[in-house]
Amino acid sequence: MDLYESLSSVAVHDGAFISLIGGGGKTTLMIEWASRLRSRGYRVLMTTTTKIMSPSFLDYRADRVFSSDNVLSFQPTGPCSVLYALGDGNTNKWVSPPVEQFDILRTRFDVIINEADGSKRLPVKVHAQRDPVVPDLTTYTVSILGLWALGHRTTEVAFGESRDLVVDSSYIQWLLDDSEGLLKGSLPGRRAIVFNGADCIGSDVSSGLRSLVYPSDVFVCTASEREGVIHERIQ
Repeated sequence: MDLYESLSSVAVHDGAFISLIGGGGKTTLMIEWASRLRSRGYRVLMTTTTKIMSPSFLDYRADRVFSSDNVLSFQPTGPCSVLYALGDGNTNKWVSPPVEQFDILRTRFDVIINEADGSKRLPVKVHAQRDPVVPDLTTYTVSILGLWALGHRTTEVAFGESRDLVVDSSYIQWLLDDSEGLLKGSLPGRRAIVFNGADCIGSDVSSGLRSLVYPSDVFVCTASEREGVIHERIQ
């Protein structure tokens, strides 16, 4: 089953504003999803409400890159993938544009994909009061967790976690239940969880994930963003 086709079927519609939260592959998912949508004829904007890596250090496979509000003068006339965040070639990180600009930009793009969280490139994220930055105009939220964290100490793989614990099924259940966990900032009925890195786990891990209790309205799958496939649809 194709990961990006499946996510698009539930998240992409007129005026879609998709926010990505969590850890373990947000940027990869954004780039791959935008590329797939562009190939299907969509006008796609990639952006952030926190920080993203400068395109000088990461290839976003974008047709156009904007680092200032010059993007407001751009009128896409056909399929495209565009990156917009504030920054310059001398900084490693580019930052969020003014959120009010998204109301203008969403009239020019079919889909906006927003990286709304930071995790220091770690596979697990425990949120604080200030994050994730999911704007009110978000229509769908995708939360990501990297399965390569399983079996490791939270001090090694979980950004924002002050406790020294083992990442296992019980810990993931806590992330599902806690107000600062996997689904913070998401709206009921408009959210998904992608357990990324399913190409490197065994059947016992899949069984453990199936045994967890998820909110009934959440699309849940194990997947490989790199391969673009769903290994198992859990819910």
